[in-house]
Amino acid sequence: ASGAKRFLAGVPRRADAGASIPPNWQYHALDAGTDDGSWWTGDDGKGLEKSVASVERALVEQAAVGIVGHEQGATLAGIVAARSALGEGPRIKFAVLCGAAMPPPPHAALLHRLRDDSAAGAVQTLHCISPTDSDSAAVAACFGQEAETLFHDGGGAMPGPGWWEETRGYPERVTGGRFWCTQVGPARYYATGNMVM
Repeated sequence: ASGAKRFLAGVPRRADAGASIPPNWQYHALDAGTDDGSWWTGDDGKGLEKSVASVERALVEQAAVGIVGHEQGATLAGIVAARSALGEGPRIKFAVLCGAAMPPPPHAALLHRLRDDSAAGAVQTLHCISPTDSDSAAVAACFGQEAETLFHDGGGAMPGPGWWEETRGYPERVTGGRFWCTQVGPARYYATGNMVM
């Protein structure tokens, strides 16, 4: 949980940003509802279908535009994003996957189908991974050339609060926002390409 708190601390707070800057990002944490926090058990993915349904139901109820997940939650978020891109689940605009592994069957086949389907709809994805994490890199490859990767040295941990800066305000940028705000140093606002003073 502390890794998620550090990660979310990177999202700028815009209380004093003025009317020309979009409102703060709002997020809602979902709990797996299990004693150990796992979304499924075993190599066969027992309970994974129920978890996918639960997350998709929450996305619809909250009118969410994106999803963020870590480790098992990242793998689950990848499945939800793939289903969205293939038109099999609720529509989302982006997913941030921190340390996602290839899911157990049959969901690995879902990601491979996404990789091979040139007609699939676009769900923008950001993959936060260690440079030596080949499993997460394989998941990123399933989302095609549009997938972005943020390499960090935290291994399986979520990246620190600097991720927002390093990705140029990823959620804001991929959902069509024209500006994003920084928390590092004095208040500065950027266009998605060049700095605006």
